[in-house]
Order: sequence, then structure tokens, then C-alpha cells
Amino acid sequence: MSQKVNIRIAGRSYPLVVKNEEEEVLRKAAKRIEEYVSTFENNYNINDKQDALAMSALQLASELENLINKNSEEKSEILLRIKKISNLVTTDK
Repeated sequence: MSQKVNIRIAGRSYPLVVKNEEEEVLRKAAKRIEEYVSTFENNYNINDKQDALAMSALQLASELENLINKNSEEKSEILLRIKKISNLVTTDK
């Protein structure tokens, strides 16, 4: 089931229609963006919301890329271990 929610980011309200199970994730994401915007504004003396949002987007995209790369490396390591185990099993016969 879907519902209407209002998400505030950088002082603006965004009305959205989301599935019930997605609302919490969406609110957490908006909160994280707000935290980054605030951090950039306070720590780097950024006064323009657009600049703070751009830096927040860059930070979040960087985190996502790191997670994707880590996931890919873990998958490769798992596949390598499976191959080693498979070789051990097939050579023992």
C-alpha cells in the first residue's frame, strides 16, 4: 500500500508517494542528507544550500561507490574460496 509523505531537505518540502515499507528508509535518507548539509555548512563555512547539497551528494555517492567496491571484492573472494574448495573436492576422487 502507498501513502503520501512530506520529506524536508535543505529547507524545502518534497511531497512524495511511497510504499509503506519504504517510508522509514526514505526518512532516514533525508535525515542523513540534512546531517551532511549541516556539516558542510558549519565545518566548511558554506552559505549556499546548493553547494552544501552538491557536496552532500558527492559524499553519499562516494560512500555508495565504496560499498559497491567492497561488495565486489567480497564476492570475488568468496568465488575464489569456492573454486579452491571445488578443486579440493574434485581432485580427491
